[in-house]
Amino acid sequence: MNYMNLLIKGSKETILNLLSGNLDDDTKKACFKSAVEIINLETSYYCNRKCDYCPVSESNRQIDQIFMEIKLLKKIATELAEIRYENRISLNGYNEPLLDKRLEHKIEILRKNLPWVTLSLNSNGDSLRRDRLISLSNAGLNYICVTLHPQPFKSDTPSTLKRRIKKIIEKNVSITHSDFDINDGYIDFQTGGLRLKVQWPNWRILGTDRAGTIKNYGKEKLVRELPCIKPFREFTIFFDGTVQPCCESFYDKNTKSSKIANLNNTTIFDAYTSRNLSKFRQSIFGFGKKTGICKYCNAIDYSSKKADKKEREILLRQAEKYQND
Repeated sequence: MNYMNLLIKGSKETILNLLSGNLDDDTKKACFKSAVEIINLETSYYCNRKCDYCPVSESNRQIDQIFMEIKLLKKIATELAEIRYENRISLNGYNEPLLDKRLEHKIEILRKNLPWVTLSLNSNGDSLRRDRLISLSNAGLNYICVTLHPQPFKSDTPSTLKRRIKKIIEKNVSITHSDFDINDGYIDFQTGGLRLKVQWPNWRILGTDRAGTIKNYGKEKLVRELPCIKPFREFTIFFDGTVQPCCESFYDKNTKSSKIANLNNTTIFDAYTSRNLSKFRQSIFGFGKKTGICKYCNAIDYSSKKADKKEREILLRQAEKYQND
């Protein structure tokens, strides 16, 4: 059973609330706690890579470094503690998180306020070493996923990829591990007190157009007709407190489409249940041609048109009635 079916089975009221908005404070918090499985929390701005399948390649994120203010991070942690948030926080967006020398301090703040969460991050692994891995673990990080990106507009040969995998293992794992198959796509370990996953997907095939910011990403552009769970299941916060509809919605100082709110001026719960985000959810909840930043997005969704279409149409009509009451 997919996420949306589980959520609907658990509480159709939650779905209706998230589609309609206009909620009291307790209901806002209850909706967030029951629906959000992952918070994408970007604590810095800069990335040292220039991948051709990522909008950072044409962004000033290649030049500037900006850090999330500690005051804002503490505000986020305090608000999440109010509902005893227990799911996952991923400490990255379109940045390279390990280039933040105060990352451990930020992890400690989150861990102190949220002892129940899983704290993770995605990294390109360029600056990861075993001593850093241990210090991140000691600060309270649970999981690192390292993606081995190829050079721009090039592909790694099998021998090059195998050599790169062995190198990242030797730098970070205290055991020799040569028995792996590159066709598996990833390997993982328990090391230094946390889980380390190393993966090498082909994002030129598997990636998305990042809300339309990648114009020529090598795929036939098909207008999306599937629904999408991301604005329900995820909550995405960028370096300056800006909330976007999902992790696919690229944001930098020059790209500010689909901004939902800014957490310097509102609470997490107000932003998540805001009219802006509720209207966005309505636009992607049903089956049918999508528009705007979702038009050509191919993010995976496991909804079944045959099984789900009618129920989604009913819920959308009910949400519209909620708004009008």
